[in-house]
Amino acid sequence: MDGRTSPGRYLAYLLAEPDMTVKSLCLKSGLAQREVWSVLCDRKPVTPVIAEKLGRVFYSPGFWSIRQAMWQLWREGVSLPGNSDA
Repeated sequence: MDGRTSPGRYLAYLLAEPDMTVKSLCLKSGLAQREVWSVLCDRKPVTPVIAEKLGRVFYSPGFWSIRQAMWQLWREGVSLPGNSDA
């Protein structure tokens, strides 16, 4: 997994796999629809609170926190371990 995919784009991919809607994600996670759409559109970062709620449905809270950190580092031009072309 590289840092070049935003958490929002990755979340969109995960929603498409089981054909899950934003509404059903919200019901399962406790997130508000506006929060989910803000993450999906990359207007809002995955905060620890959002990571906790996303982790109830997909992977774990730590996964989402790391995904957000990798995305931010990549956007800042920081080379990530294991990525020679960052």
